[in-house]
Amino acid sequence: MPVVPATALYCDVSLPVPLDHSFTYSLPETLRHRVQAGCRVLVPFGKRTVAGVVLGVHGEAPSSPPREALRLLDEEPVLDESLLHLGRWISTYYCAPLGETLRAMTPLAADIRRGKVYSLTSSGHDAARQFHFDAFRSEDRAPDPAGELLRLLDSRPLTAAYLARKVEKAASILRALEKKGLVEAEDRTAARRHRPVTNLEAIAAEASPAEASSIAPPRPPHTPNHFQQTALDSILAAQETGKFHAFLLEGVTGSGKTEVYLRAIDAALARGNSALMLVPEIGLTPAVAAQFQHRFGERVAILHSAFHDTERAQQWRRIRSGAAGVVVATRSGVFAPLRNLGLIVVDEEHDQSYKQQEAPRYHGRDVAVVRARDNHAVVVLGSATPSLESRYNAERGRYTRLELPERIERRPLPQVQLIDMRQEFLETRKQATFSRPLIDAVTARLANGEQTMLLLNRRGFSSFAACRACGQRLECVNCSVTLTYHRRDRRMLCHYCNYSTRVPDRCPKCDSEYMQFLGTGSERVEEELHSAFPRARVARLDRDTVRGKRDYEVILSGFREGAFDILVGTQMIAKGHDIPNVTLVGVVNADIGLGLPDFRSAERTFQLLTQAAGRAGRGETPGIVLIQTINPDHYAIRCAAAQNYEMFYAKEIEFRRMMWYPPFGALANVVVRAAREEDALTRSGALGRLLQPAPEGVKVLGPAPAAVARLKNEYRFQMLLKTSSRARLGELLAEVRRFAAAEHWPATALLIDVDPMTLL
Repeated sequence: MPVVPATALYCDVSLPVPLDHSFTYSLPETLRHRVQAGCRVLVPFGKRTVAGVVLGVHGEAPSSPPREALRLLDEEPVLDESLLHLGRWISTYYCAPLGETLRAMTPLAADIRRGKVYSLTSSGHDAARQFHFDAFRSEDRAPDPAGELLRLLDSRPLTAAYLARKVEKAASILRALEKKGLVEAEDRTAARRHRPVTNLEAIAAEASPAEASSIAPPRPPHTPNHFQQTALDSILAAQETGKFHAFLLEGVTGSGKTEVYLRAIDAALARGNSALMLVPEIGLTPAVAAQFQHRFGERVAILHSAFHDTERAQQWRRIRSGAAGVVVATRSGVFAPLRNLGLIVVDEEHDQSYKQQEAPRYHGRDVAVVRARDNHAVVVLGSATPSLESRYNAERGRYTRLELPERIERRPLPQVQLIDMRQEFLETRKQATFSRPLIDAVTARLANGEQTMLLLNRRGFSSFAACRACGQRLECVNCSVTLTYHRRDRRMLCHYCNYSTRVPDRCPKCDSEYMQFLGTGSERVEEELHSAFPRARVARLDRDTVRGKRDYEVILSGFREGAFDILVGTQMIAKGHDIPNVTLVGVVNADIGLGLPDFRSAERTFQLLTQAAGRAGRGETPGIVLIQTINPDHYAIRCAAAQNYEMFYAKEIEFRRMMWYPPFGALANVVVRAAREEDALTRSGALGRLLQPAPEGVKVLGPAPAAVARLKNEYRFQMLLKTSSRARLGELLAEVRRFAAAEHWPATALLIDVDPMTLL
């Protein structure tokens, strides 16, 4: 435990606000020997009370009299020295305020109780006394709810939650009294006491082992094949050294990467170390958890965003106490407070879900590598389709590349066939969703009692609605995008801000009745499957059908157990699923992602198609994959059909080298936002003048309207900064932030995304 200085009169606190400096508070006598770096304290900030993380304690008085800290939330640090160091690195590297970074690292919101507290104004006290008097004079009169409320508040301020329990319709009455000036509200924050976790079996997890096993039944450990054993030997040897080492485990789909992970974790536990396993999607967590709980029992903890605050806090404390030495988690689990961390595994390391899209905009994979380095641990990045950055790092010797080129038990990879939908149209003269070969293949699977997966990476029924008379498209009122038609909900929905409106009968511009719904989404594919195969049992897996915590497991376990013949869905069906009876995978439209204005579009398309193809033929029966496309000659599609990562990498890496994109150049996307277009334009123009002419060794593209020029009622202009020097990029971004602060831009006006995964 860190030694607290005898003169610990003050503490420096990092607060979750968009400011780049800490705040000094005085410590009352009761806290001076208890507060340590890494603990959380409640402090006053303006008119609010907020929780912040203590960065240090000292006896040096600030220049102006500080306010006093109110309460200590943790008797022991929630962030140890290594995690505080990691937080500082994230803050610097990703240009994010330290307070917001540290808040993202501590999932303990359940410890803080926030709410409105109501009190009477002087007029309110007068009104309360009048109600007392009237009630005394007229005992038979029916009680007035407003007078109940005023009399309750006459004694002391009370929370909105308490008043709601005491008085019917308290919220609406309070609003009316507030308008009359009789009550006033204040947002308050207080500490919530938590009971220590003593019964580990009572802790809620995403799915119990029994439930999770229905999604992915645990397989007994098998003897590793030659390639698995070679990879494992290298990882175990690195663990023995007690030094940092990074591996890229590149294995084809079905090659047994999970067994390598499990055995490496076994070795870490045997050495007295802990281990962290990261997966990209919440949906994969129960399936992976089943394997891990089967192997490691109660030593496993699960962390992800679908848990409510109390569940996350309980799991987090189990980890910090040492009761759980193995953690299965999604992106934010990279901050799990594991003791003696010896191994980190990042499965599907290429997946863009590891990139946080709100501040701090960190990449979970890269943070995992840094954390492993700082803890002298081993990190294993696994994928069948590694990101170009990771593969390039392996070529440069930063990572050690390990290969699993065969499926376990030497099962063959599926046969892949490209179907040119241009030729299909010329031959059939029909604009059909399903080609004739795909119809025939599904029919054969149904006859044989085998199962089919169909991928279309687009939600909804139709992509957009347009008027055939005037051409008007229905657009979101908040974003510069078209609305998607969702037939089941009978709504037009924005996939960016969730704005929805009813389906129009007539054109809102010309009042024409000729509204047309164009484009195909997964909901429409499901309906057409019911028409084409009326006896088939069809299920759909996308973000519209997976709305609750258990929906994913119910659908997927039903498919695994044979309750459905066909599973249609978005990219959610392409990741990590091992269902032996799936012998056909069909890709309805392989071209969806290729037209996006993003330099990673080809890479993402290749990865998605390859991962989807890997779902076929994982049992005894070989599988086939049918890919429908109107771009059969595009290298991303041809390489995915050939299941040839080397060919794709050779082609794509030359494009990146020529255009100075990662991994050859450090990249940052700088976005200027404002509610008024004029403000966004003025600010982005000023920023453009600051960076012109471009500094030596730096390319500046823009400013220009963002691909989605208006998003959630904000106008957006962006600049792309590219340089071969990571240090130079950091200096330039720091200059940008100083400029915005000097110009007194609002905190939300400037968005900086370092190492962006998308430019949309």
